[in-house]
Amino acid sequence: MSNDITATILSKEQQRREALLTADVQSLSGLLSDRLAFGHLTARYDDKQTLLDKLGSGQIVYKTLEMNDMSVVDLGSSALLFSRLTAEVMVGDRPRTIDNRTLSVWTMESGDWRLVAYQQTPIPI
Repeated sequence: MSNDITATILSKEQQRREALLTADVQSLSGLLSDRLAFGHLTARYDDKQTLLDKLGSGQIVYKTLEMNDMSVVDLGSSALLFSRLTAEVMVGDRPRTIDNRTLSVWTMESGDWRLVAYQQTPIPI
């Protein structure tokens, strides 16, 4: 069963990556929990609506987004996804290069997996 959850979480994460790259707010909305806590590098957090608003308005634009070194920890009705994320992002009018370790927490809600928490930690140079 754990292999099924791993495959499902990796698929959901790929869908999230594609939605971020294309600014597909509608698809992204279906992947996010209404309880979302999304931690940014600035130590600020967004909830689901503020994150979707920033992406939809172009305040955050992902130019590139790669994830590597992914591993899933099956917790039953929740799962942890650890990864390395590299990205080129425009935040407002400022370009940012991101190289982080990430923790994504996925949980089963109403019969589907949704991202409920996300935290990034910069990798020191």
